[in-house]
Formats: sequence, structure tokens, C-alpha cells
Amino acid sequence: MDVRPRKPRTKCILPNVKQNAPALVRRPEELVYQTCYAPVDVGRMLESAETRSRIRRLPAPQLYFGIQELEDEQIVRMLPHLTEEQWQGILDLDLWEKDRLQAGRFIYWQRHMVQAEPAVARKLIRAVENEVWELVFRRLLKVHPQEDEDFSLRAPRNREFMQTPDGHYLLVLPKQSEGARLVRQLVERLYELDGERASIMLASACKRTPTELEDEAYQKRRRRLEESGFQDYYDAIEIYTPLSLREQLPEKHWVPVPDLSLLPTRLSKEEAAQELLFEAISRLGGPDQTLPVLEELFFVCNKILSADRVSAARPHRVKRGIRKAVTGINLGLDCWAKGNLEKALLGIRKYYLQSFFRLGVARLLNLQSAARILLAEGFEPEPGSVHEALIEGLLRRYPLRTVLVKGKIRRRFFRSRRDLEAVGSILERLNGIRAKSPRREEEKEGVRKKSEGQAGN
Repeated sequence: MDVRPRKPRTKCILPNVKQNAPALVRRPEELVYQTCYAPVDVGRMLESAETRSRIRRLPAPQLYFGIQELEDEQIVRMLPHLTEEQWQGILDLDLWEKDRLQAGRFIYWQRHMVQAEPAVARKLIRAVENEVWELVFRRLLKVHPQEDEDFSLRAPRNREFMQTPDGHYLLVLPKQSEGARLVRQLVERLYELDGERASIMLASACKRTPTELEDEAYQKRRRRLEESGFQDYYDAIEIYTPLSLREQLPEKHWVPVPDLSLLPTRLSKEEAAQELLFEAISRLGGPDQTLPVLEELFFVCNKILSADRVSAARPHRVKRGIRKAVTGINLGLDCWAKGNLEKALLGIRKYYLQSFFRLGVARLLNLQSAARILLAEGFEPEPGSVHEALIEGLLRRYPLRTVLVKGKIRRRFFRSRRDLEAVGSILERLNGIRAKSPRREEEKEGVRKKSEGQAGN
């Protein structure tokens, strides 16, 4: 049983952001990450009574990312300052892989109730709904009620086991020794603090199926995420559905989010020219126009991170996902507006940013299709060449741009029409090379002779 956190369902909300505008263009993924996904230093907040009192006011996503670097002792010190809702939110973000609960992650987090003070441990117990406890029991334990006729014979010879403090159940523990130790401690602590509920949950776990428990727990979690404005994986994945330039884009009916701090509204012309998206944002005007668009940008970042199932424990992947969102939106906006700033400004006011990301996806898939056709028609790039790397980059699940940097092959995200046109021209040139290759000429000659032979007959 692996009790390490892996690949949580990453979500975030728009935080209070007061940063210099140039950074938003030069390294947008760094700004978004530092202000949205890791905006608080929880360890430092634990150092004084004044800052500790602020912890209970933090949104669960900020806490979740903020506690990734904490030691166990620091987490235990933090727990008294958390609310039940915050702890439940942290678990909601971490325990699920798509629609499947990961019991090892549950043990990883809930093990802290063993060392916590009784009042704090009771809070952690209450924060977890019965279905989650019962599902973990079903996944990790074999539960034998006392009513079984062969109850006394259920104790296995080659596995650790325990009898519950009330004597009503025999529990066969996980095979792995560390997992068995942690589960034993959790059950003992649970009985110590709320023996009646523990007994009820074990009884229910014996009667209900894992599928039933998991579905009910997942639906409750999904409703909580939706109420908080977060995206479920199965909703987020549609961000990769291509959208054609010929299709009518859905218009937004935006309701501004209250209590948001001022975000950058103007960028210098030199810096803004790097990205059409941010150049358009810089010309929106006051915060009443800028804030909704920037909040929407963070929403798209959330959606992509959720769809890609990016782990909070891997900051570099979080930043890469943010960069994918920014470059993808810029790519689609550039294609839709054809580089026209005034049209781009109209676009971000009128249409959803995720629609522009989907427009970009469609153009990337067109390039990918062209690369596949080129290979299917017999083009064979020289092994180790830039052309081979270019085609391999295009055949990725999310196509990448291949460039030469100081003589070395590098890959990055497509971010503008210029990138698309450059790669499109290369593919056309390669198609021309293929058409003139000796192998192609032999194929044409064979077709010609075959046609002449058929005509002669």
C-alpha cells in the first residue's frame, strides 16, 4: 500500500494578486503559479499567533499547495488552526484519481489524527464522510463480524490482524507492514474517540459494495467541487475538444467575481508585443473589465491542470500546464483575429478564453494530420535529423513545436500563427522532397507502366 500522495486533482481559485505587469508577459506561468498555486508560506504562518489566526481563512486549494513542503511535525502544529471544511477540501483535491478513490492517499493524510490532540483528531474524523471511511475499510481490510460462526478461526496465520476494542470485529490488516501499522493506529484512534461511529461504519462496510460506496462518495465530492467553482476531470477534459474557425463561438455572459484584488491592467508596448493575448488584456481598461478576463484565464489554467491530472508535488509540471494554457489561448486568439489587435480585444471581451484554446487545438491537430499523411505516403526522415524531431513533436498527444537553439534540438508549445505557418511551410517542403525522391519516381514509373499495360490489353 503506497501512502505517498500522487497526482491529485489539481484545482485553484483566483487569489489576491499584486504583481508587476511585465512579469505576466515574460514568465506568465511563474506569476500564475506563485500567486495562485503556491501563494502562502504556511510554515512561516505558523511562527506567530497573528499569522496562525489567518490560516482558517485561507481557501482549501491554497492550503493544499502550501502544505506540500511541510514536515509532519509542522502539519500537526497546523491542524488546530484548520476548519473541518478546509480539511475536507484538501482531501477532495488529493484523494481521487478520476472517479476512483486512492486509499493510500487517505491513510497518508488521515494518519496525522494519531498524533493530534483529541479535539483536533475528532475534527479530522468529522471532516470525512462515512462512505469514504467505509470504502477505505473495504479496500484495505478484511472485516469479519463476531456473528460469524467461525469467527475464532478467521485469524490468518501469515497476516497481521487485530480485534476491535469492542470485540465485535476481527480485522485482517494489509500485507505491507508499514500499511498494517498505520491502519491499526487509525482504527484504534477512531475507536478511542468515537467508538459508536467506528462500529457503525464497520457494520456498513460489511454490507455495502465498494462500487456503491465509491459512487456515492464521488458524487458528494463532485457536488462540493462544483459549488466551489472547480472542475471535475470528466468536465475538464472537454477543453481538448477541437473547435473550427468556421464554428460560431459561444458568447460569454460574465458575472464579475467579488472581492478580487487589483491585477495588472497595462503593459508596456515592447513587453506586450510578445503575446497578442496579453497585449489585448493590457488594453481592456479598468479593473472592472480586466478582472473577469484574468479570472477566466486562471479558470482555464485550472481546467487544463485538472484534465492533465497534474500533481501539486511537481511544481515544474504545474508551471508547464499553465504555460500550455497561456500559449494555447494565444495561439487560438491569434488565428481567430489574424494578428489584428482590435479584433483580439473584441474577442476576449465577447468570447470565452477556453474557446480560443480549443481553436488552437484544432489548428494543431491539422498539422498533426498533415505529418501523419506525410509518413503514410512514404516520407522517411533521416534518423537524428531536425525533420525527424519535428515530426515526432507533431505526433505527440499535444503537438509541440521543434526548434534549433544554439545547434541543439528543443521543443516548446506553439504560441502564434507564425509558428503554425513556419511548420506548415516545412511540411509542404518535405512533401515536395518526397514527391521528387527516387523512390517516389520509381513508384510513379511503376504506376505509369501498369497503366500502359492495362491500356495495351
